[in-house]
Amino acid sequence: MQASLARNILRALAWPTLIPLFAAGGLSYFVAQDVINNTYDQNLLNLAHGLATHLSDDETGPVLSLSPEAETVLRTDTVDRIFFRVRDSRGELLAGDRDLGLADAERQRAPAVLLGAPPPGTLEPRREEPPLFYDSEYQGLPVRGVSLHHYSGGQGFYVTVAETLGKRRQAMERLLFGFAAAATLILIAAALAVRFGIPSGLAPLRRLEHELAGRSGTDLAPVNLAGVPVEIREVVRALNALLGRLREANASQRHFLQDAAHQLRTPLASLQVQLELMGDGHADAAALARLRHSVARVTRLANQLLALARAESGDRLLADAPPVNLAELIDDMLEDWLRLADSRNIDFGVQREPATLIGDPTLLRELIANLVDNALKYTPAGGQVTLHCHSEEEAVLIEVADSGPGIPPTERERVFERFHRVAGTQPSGSGLGLPIAREIARSHGGTITIEDGPDGGSSVRVRLPLKRAAAETAG
Repeated sequence: MQASLARNILRALAWPTLIPLFAAGGLSYFVAQDVINNTYDQNLLNLAHGLATHLSDDETGPVLSLSPEAETVLRTDTVDRIFFRVRDSRGELLAGDRDLGLADAERQRAPAVLLGAPPPGTLEPRREEPPLFYDSEYQGLPVRGVSLHHYSGGQGFYVTVAETLGKRRQAMERLLFGFAAAATLILIAAALAVRFGIPSGLAPLRRLEHELAGRSGTDLAPVNLAGVPVEIREVVRALNALLGRLREANASQRHFLQDAAHQLRTPLASLQVQLELMGDGHADAAALARLRHSVARVTRLANQLLALARAESGDRLLADAPPVNLAELIDDMLEDWLRLADSRNIDFGVQREPATLIGDPTLLRELIANLVDNALKYTPAGGQVTLHCHSEEEAVLIEVADSGPGIPPTERERVFERFHRVAGTQPSGSGLGLPIAREIARSHGGTITIEDGPDGGSSVRVRLPLKRAAAETAG
């Protein structure tokens, strides 16, 4: 399933909204239940106290002076049924519903007094006790009752009042309906906010999408940050930076193609002239020599262009690269270098130690060959060229020093640009040797620098790390 920013926002908002909503609903239920019970319990207690005011104790014994009319008023309720019972300390019924169940708490409170009368001529000990509320069942109906221990004239009485639960249930239903309605409205408001708020919040992303989708493949202009939200501004800045690098890469590619076409034009034109001369029957040894030179130049330039393209993709080539022994690479090319040096009367020396690193053998061969070929090409007759290769501090150091004209310090960075040549240098070249060497060194995690040579020329130093080889050996 594809990731959706709107879905992620909805998921992030859902739990923080629903969990507090359900928690608030549960808390509200228990609070409402407690408030309703306390309210109606207070009404029951008021009825019990009102009934107790009609108790007295005369010479005939305990008396409840409650008229039939007063009892009717006491029992009158439009929703619930009211029950009551009044007993003396001996357990004798004075008035009310005889079979109204005795509360367990009442039994626990005064068992001795309820089960038997106090001794003659004594009064029941006076005890101040709080009213006891209880839940029970009477006449098949659930009831809520209160038991009150009341004193009058030194005599203790037990007053019990109970009622059915109709009003309590109606009140809870109304409150729960109100809570449910409020929760529903909250959920509807949240749904509307999600439905319209999230698309509205994501509108800048939609505009950015439409802007980028409407561009042509060559339009790499940066995105205007004026209308971009703060939250994605850094992402757009990174996108602009990427577009900038693409513009530079495209410009470099165009320059490369223009320079390559320019470099190929001259030898191809020469080839065309030589072929026309040969077609007219004017072929001689000099013409054949020039033809061979033109073909070799075109071939060399084409090979260098391919080597540069291969070097620029060197990071991918090194994914499964094998160990490479640089000493063996140098030995394979040594005979050709000696032959070329002898033909130009150049003293060529090699000092190499066994050194192995993980890399692409073709690219490493091209790296060393370009450095040595450049040195042999620009060193005059009677000069010296020396190749050093040895390990040094977890790295392989390759150094090619010559006694040629050297490279001025101001030009040492520019010679790594494609097709750039130092003004006034002879012989002519393509200007691709050092750029290819730098790309190969970079793809292997190394560096390349140009310094003054020990004999007045230049010294090109390449440093390639050995950590890849160490990791391979350890594995």
